[in-house]
Formats: sequence, C-alpha cells, structure tokens
Amino acid sequence: MSEAYPICLLGSPHLEHALAQMGFEVFSGESPVSGETLQIGAHVRLVILDGKNLGDAQTFDTIKALQECRPYLDVLVFKPDADASYVHAVLKSGAADVVYEDSLETLQHTIQTIQANQTFSSNTSDLRDTRKKFGSFEGILSRNGTMWDIFQTIARTASSDATVLIVGETGTGKDLLARAIHRQSGRTGRFVAVNCSTINPEIIESELFGHERGAFTGAHQQKQGLFRYADGGTILLDEIGDMPVQTQLSLLRVLQEQTVRPVGSHHEVPIDARVIAATNASLAQAVQIGQFREDLFYRLDVIRLEVPPLRERREDILFLFGHFLKQVCADYGMDCPELNQSFMDLLWEQPWPGNVRQLENLTQRLVLKGHTKELTAEDLTEVLYSQEIPGVSSTLPSAEMENGARSFPSQNCSSASIDPTLTLADYLQPQLSVLEKEYLEVVLADNNGRIADSANQAGMSRRTLLRKLKAYDIDKQEFRDKS
Repeated sequence: MSEAYPICLLGSPHLEHALAQMGFEVFSGESPVSGETLQIGAHVRLVILDGKNLGDAQTFDTIKALQECRPYLDVLVFKPDADASYVHAVLKSGAADVVYEDSLETLQHTIQTIQANQTFSSNTSDLRDTRKKFGSFEGILSRNGTMWDIFQTIARTASSDATVLIVGETGTGKDLLARAIHRQSGRTGRFVAVNCSTINPEIIESELFGHERGAFTGAHQQKQGLFRYADGGTILLDEIGDMPVQTQLSLLRVLQEQTVRPVGSHHEVPIDARVIAATNASLAQAVQIGQFREDLFYRLDVIRLEVPPLRERREDILFLFGHFLKQVCADYGMDCPELNQSFMDLLWEQPWPGNVRQLENLTQRLVLKGHTKELTAEDLTEVLYSQEIPGVSSTLPSAEMENGARSFPSQNCSSASIDPTLTLADYLQPQLSVLEKEYLEVVLADNNGRIADSANQAGMSRRTLLRKLKAYDIDKQEFRDKS
C-alpha cells in the first residue's frame, strides 16, 4: 500500500481505524459545505464518503463541492443497503463508485481497484483552466465534461507503458485520442496507425511483425514490420475486433514478451512499442461468440477510454460546427455566414450517427453548395436529405418557391418522371412537413396544449416547438379548449 495515494475519509470516524488496519494511509476530514471550506491536501487522490452518516443531502452537496474545486479526485461512496436509484444518482453526480454492501471486504477491494488505476497516473496538473479558456486538449475540441475526464485520464496515464483500449462509435475521434496519448507520453519514436480491417488476413502477420526473405512465395526480401517500425513509439491497432484469431495469439505473445518473431524466422526481436487498440464494436460480445480471445481482451483492457457519441455531448455540436465553419471558409477565402436560430435548433436536434466526422463533412458541403449570408433550417434540411452532385442545381424555380407547392410523382410513376433538377430534399420535405405537423398536433392534444410537456414528449426544446407551431400556424390554445 505504500505506493498508493492517501485517502481522505469524510463523515465516518469509525471507518478510519478499520481502513488503517487494512493497510491504507487514511485520515478523517470535515465535509465541505462549499468550495471555500474544502480542506483536502493536494496529495490526496481518493475521498471516501460515508453516505449513511452524512445523509443523502450532505453526500450530494459534498460531491458537488468536490467536483467544483477538485473535479478529478476519485470519490467513493459507502452506503450499505442503498437502492438502485441512489446508486445511479451518485454515479451520475460524478462519483467513481458506490459500495452498497455492508462489507468491509468489498470496500477494501473497491479501494484497491481505484488505487490500482491511480498507480498509472502521474501527479498531473488540473485541466479545468484549460477547458474554460480554450476548450481544447492536444488539438481536440470539446466542452463536454465526459470528454475532459478522458483528457485528464490521458494526461495522467500517457507516460506509463500500459495498453489502452479506446471504445467508441465511428467518427468520434478515436484516432485523435490515440495521437494525443502518444504526444503526451514523451516517447521519441513514431506513431504508427494500423487499420486491422483493411489488411488481407493472409498477410497481416507479415505486415505487423515482418518476415524473412523467402518466408513465403513473393517474399523476395526481408521486411521489418510495423511493430518494429514503431519501436520506441506508439502503435495504434484500429478496428482490433477484425483481427484474425491466429494473429490475436501472436499479438498476445508480443504483449507478454515484448518481442516479435518475423514470419519465417526462428529468432525473437525485442521491441518497445506502446500498444493502443481501438474498436467501435463490443469486444466483450466478440469474446462470448468466440471471435476474440478472452486473454487478449484483458491484456488490452488495462486503461479504457469510452468515447461518448456526439448526440450525448450536445454542447459540442455548435462549438465544433463553428470551428469547422471558420476553417472551411478560411480555406476557400469566404466570409462566414450568420447562423439563423432555426438553423442552430435543427443542427442541435440531429442524431449525428456519423458523429464528429459527419458534422465536419456536412459543414464543408454547406459551404460549397453555395455561399449565403445566413444559414437557415432550410439550408440544413437540403444538405441533410440530399447528396450534392456537381453541376446539378439545388434551387427551385421561382414560381414554385412563391406558391410553396410542388408537383411530385406518385408511387406508381416510373423513375423517368423524376425531375433531375430537384434534389431529394425537394421531394421529401413536403411529405415530412405534413407528417411533422400532424405529429405535433397529436402531441399537443395528448398533453392538453401544455408546451413544456409536449416539447419533452417530442424530444425537442420549448423554443424549437414554439417556432414550429408558429411555422405551421398551430394554435396551442385550441388544444387547451378541447381538453
């Protein structure tokens, strides 16, 4: 326990003796009622709150005070017999874990697990000021708290040699995080990125570990391999779940022995390459169905970074869009357009299945489709529902624009009746508008015209709902009268 950071215990004097007997360095403190009264030394990395003695209100107030002044402290709550809703609320408020069993053994194991993760962490500076001033870490932009927790983990663990597993949907920036780890690590070797899904399974071991001359047909000369190319640096194994099972066994030996054996060689070559794996699939599920080795999974899953999708960090949508818009306009020598409120509302509401990559590509398409002084919801709708093709106009004839009506072919018409001068958005938008209006009327009727309840049920902000009601000339009072 001597290598572990000391523990501060709040609200439970009787636990101090028990924890000391377990070998932990622990001292009691007073629960802060505000950030100004926080009295915890800089050397402390774990705070334990006795939820039973403190009571719910003081427990949550203490967590909040700790989050405000020392947001990267690990907080552990000990409350035997806590129900599921309490555990969920505590974890959501920022605590690292909750012990809800009346068991000192469980408490000891949980503390040891947290401290084991802390041994990978150097005593790095707090990143809160960086977040407030710049919203950028190693060139990665975000204002989301979860993302900054990831940045803090990178800052703490980058200098270790522990393997890292980055989990996240396509387009969330896993490659950028891997490069940030490499830059923060102080390693002087190369950063080498490998996409395991794009390499032919028959030659993947040769690509990764190298081969000797004559090792197989076509091996006319010796090849070094990407692991040796990354010696002294970092290698990113992207889409690790697509790696063939036989190659997984070879990779496991590399991680265990820190050596590679080129194909056709009888000798091991020592290497020093930090391994980062990334995946958008569930490796745990792949283990269950036999597509991924369980022993390799645990070797890779030492430090895990779970990257939230863009739809779960909506404060980043407009922030990132503004950055991409300035960048694209600067590249093409254009003035940045103004953003209409309708545009910002619609942008914020999108699910973004392609995440940050989709947002960046959409920004470029918006700029290149035709420069305007102001972007509106109509501009965004057009780009979202159509694939721009060079030379095809995305504008409608003026008469159709004035009438607000367009003629569309029925389902029985052949494709020859499609007007190629119209975009897909031009065909879909009227249908979507009718459906949206009917949906809003049903929701309003279901909630007796109450705006807040209707907006919540529809999954949009009150401001967006009111804007749509005005656009469709829907009177909320009619639904109140009906009720």
